[in-house]
Amino acid sequence: MIRNFDEMLERFLRPLSELDAGRATDSLYFLRRDGSFIFTEGYCHPEGGMYGKIIYYPKKGGGIDVFGREYGCTTKKMVGDECIYIGHPEQIRAHREIDPELDPDAERPVFVEYEMEFPLSDCVGFFDPVHSLRVCEEIYPWVGEGTRLAAKALGVPWEKLGLTGSLAYGRHEEGDDDLDLVIPGTIEDNRRVYRKIRSLSVLPEHRVIEFGRWWPMRMYQEGYLICPFFTYRRWEDAPLRDFTVEVAREDAAVTGVVADDTHTNYMPPLLPLEDLTIDGKPAESRPLIIYDGALRGEYFNGDILKMKARLVEVSQRGETFPAVLVTLWDNIKKVGEDPERQSAPVVVEPAGAGV
Repeated sequence: MIRNFDEMLERFLRPLSELDAGRATDSLYFLRRDGSFIFTEGYCHPEGGMYGKIIYYPKKGGGIDVFGREYGCTTKKMVGDECIYIGHPEQIRAHREIDPELDPDAERPVFVEYEMEFPLSDCVGFFDPVHSLRVCEEIYPWVGEGTRLAAKALGVPWEKLGLTGSLAYGRHEEGDDDLDLVIPGTIEDNRRVYRKIRSLSVLPEHRVIEFGRWWPMRMYQEGYLICPFFTYRRWEDAPLRDFTVEVAREDAAVTGVVADDTHTNYMPPLLPLEDLTIDGKPAESRPLIIYDGALRGEYFNGDILKMKARLVEVSQRGETFPAVLVTLWDNIKKVGEDPERQSAPVVVEPAGAGV
């Protein structure tokens, strides 16, 4: 049991000196000096800082209790008895209300138009996913049970797993059954795991329906809602890291077929497209970058996608290549499948296989 906010900090918060290589990375929570919780995504962050967004922030009458302190939330709200998701543009506009010094219109790379820039010096520490799981297991026995069931079903060592989301800092509300599970691994190991999740998520006993849609990269496991956050085992494994983008064109009408879903389960998804058309005209193949964490693990080999996108030039490590960039999930949808390009079906092994 955590009795108050200060005890939570003592047990969960880690010093910035423990950050791997001293930099922000994907699926981490940071605690800002004003008490706000920042969530970071991806592997491209400014030196000495991060791109992310405030999820919870101190607010009197905000309706959310964080160990005795009142908080508001930028990503969801209650309308009557229903929990409503708040869209990215509104989330970013809310930052000015949280702190007048946070300017949603400040210049930043186009791929993070729905994130904000924060200096690390604004933060007092971060929440290490692996450490958080160890502490949560001591406080909430059900967390240990649920994560071990997930590890057994997916064939991953429990010791490598971590937690993000509210449980990263030990917050749990009665009735919440979700486990935001951080799964670090090699590209090959994580591909096996996400394909297994996908094969399970279509089955009625595992299927997740939230916000009016099916989530192929989430699953129920014996009553526990598993929401995976795959991360690269090594920073160098991320194909998009410390890159820059120049916009060649806005609002292009693009269609294409996913040719390689190796990186669909990471942030950002990087998906080579074939049979590409731009404004209805055939175009050379190029990769699709989706800088919206809600679309991790959404698209797979053979999916035919239609989108309103930016045409961009990506530069990193001395190379430049053309790409298609989408930053808002409203601007992309699956319109069909190409059976010849779909991934081979995954055989669902008995629970515990491979452990």
